[in-house]
Amino acid sequence: RADDYHYHMAPFHLQAIAGKKVPIAYALDGFPIYGETEIDGKPAVGLDEYNGHFDAKKKYHYHGTKTYPYINGGFKGVVKEVDGQVDPQAATKGFRPAGAPLRGASITGFERLGNDSYNLTYSLNGSNYQIKYTATLTNVSMDFINPDGSTKTEVYQRR
Repeated sequence: RADDYHYHMAPFHLQAIAGKKVPIAYALDGFPIYGETEIDGKPAVGLDEYNGHFDAKKKYHYHGTKTYPYINGGFKGVVKEVDGQVDPQAATKGFRPAGAPLRGASITGFERLGNDSYNLTYSLNGSNYQIKYTATLTNVSMDFINPDGSTKTEVYQRR
């Protein structure tokens, strides 16, 4: 689940963490995506139909914007398309089988508990739930905590 994560909006929060000189993402054509500013902090101007442009060194890159198209509006680089999708797609093997979506759930909180440990809280049908989990490259341990405090623990190895 969420192994094919991708953005529909630019992850601007990453620019504050990584800095202006580091891309906040990469498009599937390999070009970097920066936030709303250039690496010198000046606003990005002169963007083309793909939300990108060439810098002074003649290197192409995209920018995220808070107006349409928000993130790259297509690809400047050459990509292969198969059945309407860029091929190949980024892929990874999930830790656990896919489950049914939680229709109507709202994420209410997310916090880092340690190096590889996190706590996700969400509400569903007026009740609050938690998922506390620790994930490494090879396994994940998940504690599903219900509104009544009961807990179900599941441990998975990467398939």
